[in-house]
Amino acid sequence: YFAANVAVFTVKAVKYARYEEAQAVFGNCIVVARGCASALNLNACLVLLVMCKHFMTLLRRTPLRYFFPFDAIQEAHIGIGIVFALFAASHTAAHMCDFHRFAYADEADIYALFGDKVDPPESPAGRWRYMLGTRAGITGIIMVVCLVVAYSFAFNRRKQFNRFWYAHHLLLVMLIALCVHGTGNLLEPYRSVYWVIGPLALYAMPRIWRESPMSSLDIVRMEVKKGDVVQLRLKKPKYYNWLNRAGMYGVLNVPQISRTEWHPFTLSSAPSDEYIEFHFCRVGRWTGQVHDLLATKVDDSESSGIKDAPVVKVEGPIGASSQGFSEYSTIVLVGAGIGVTPMISVLKQLLADPGKVRRCFFYWTVRDRASFLWFTDLMDDIFEADKKHVLQIRHFLTSVKHDDRDLGAVLLHHATRAHHRRTNVDLLLGQQIHHQVEVGRPDWLEELESVREEAESLGESKCGIFLCGPTKMAEAVYEASVTVSKQSADFHMYFSKETF
Repeated sequence: YFAANVAVFTVKAVKYARYEEAQAVFGNCIVVARGCASALNLNACLVLLVMCKHFMTLLRRTPLRYFFPFDAIQEAHIGIGIVFALFAASHTAAHMCDFHRFAYADEADIYALFGDKVDPPESPAGRWRYMLGTRAGITGIIMVVCLVVAYSFAFNRRKQFNRFWYAHHLLLVMLIALCVHGTGNLLEPYRSVYWVIGPLALYAMPRIWRESPMSSLDIVRMEVKKGDVVQLRLKKPKYYNWLNRAGMYGVLNVPQISRTEWHPFTLSSAPSDEYIEFHFCRVGRWTGQVHDLLATKVDDSESSGIKDAPVVKVEGPIGASSQGFSEYSTIVLVGAGIGVTPMISVLKQLLADPGKVRRCFFYWTVRDRASFLWFTDLMDDIFEADKKHVLQIRHFLTSVKHDDRDLGAVLLHHATRAHHRRTNVDLLLGQQIHHQVEVGRPDWLEELESVREEAESLGESKCGIFLCGPTKMAEAVYEASVTVSKQSADFHMYFSKETF
């Protein structure tokens, strides 16, 4: 990426450094302006291309997944956006210099450079107004305004996401203005449209499709579970049969709540299921409104069967990091709270078809014991079907701390362990499960060291770790994975985290 930026900047800069007529009017300012313009074309293409998520999802299936960090496309988008802003600021400043020199340039030099394309007035002020009034000048002002407004909201993205999201669409206006910016062909034939038109089309097609009736799916089942978690089961479209992979996500919209708000949620259903399913928690305004709306539609007698079901629109499926589990024979799945949903999808798929996976370690941390009841049916299926213990389940109740100094807690701990050894019933869950629920936070170094030992006993040299949870947990797991990888030259852990 760095080399590409240097290359396109240098090629154009050298061209204008040797362009005598341009040098006579603009001096070296034109060298910087045109070099930056060339780099802006490249970055305008890339900044939008990496956010063409359906296109990126298709590329994930190609050998490019071994070379390109598809799990970091959002970070790539941010990084490219910063570079774009730097080149845009340099380009604007260089053109201010160009305009100043043009205002005082000799008429003969101007005619030698532009010919009959321009007819500027004689006064410097008039020439400034003339240049700002050209197609390039007007679109340039539009682009600067769009950039300033959109980027100003990016600094407070998490706290005011809706404002950021709506303001960010000004960058699409900026890209359209960029396509028109050089059409005056004042110095050379315009090329920006050829850089931008492809990514714009790839981005626009899914956006247009999701606004159509084809994205509306029927609700098959809805249930409000403990902890204000909504289970939303929808009719599976036919195209999901060949597009869907375990660990992917979709973007939901409920027009009755808001026609413009779309929110990403990972699929908790497996590709083998005859439906698509989402679980999401009431954590914000939109999810709260959807929770309240759907709760009123549930038949009290069944908690399924929807009355006057609202329209639910879905864009997807879209690729995510968890779908990379199939690349490994040993995997670690980590979910925190409702962040367990992509891991549930993977577990369902492994029950249906384990593929090359020989061992899966599943860690689920929750603060409330009732959260374990969200997926009791799946846990029962694992207990019944997984006789070879391919799926190693680890549940952690983090709201309770294990204290060796508390005699009552120690006795209770040993009593529940003894009961579990005799019956395979965990008293906290009230169901049969191969591994007992632990209290407190996991010691990730200790856990991953045990994973490495078991993987090495199977003859494996690598392990994939897939996490969906808070940043602090991700940092702890990542640091532990790096430590464990350093302990053995013959074994390595690869870490990835869900990012929307």
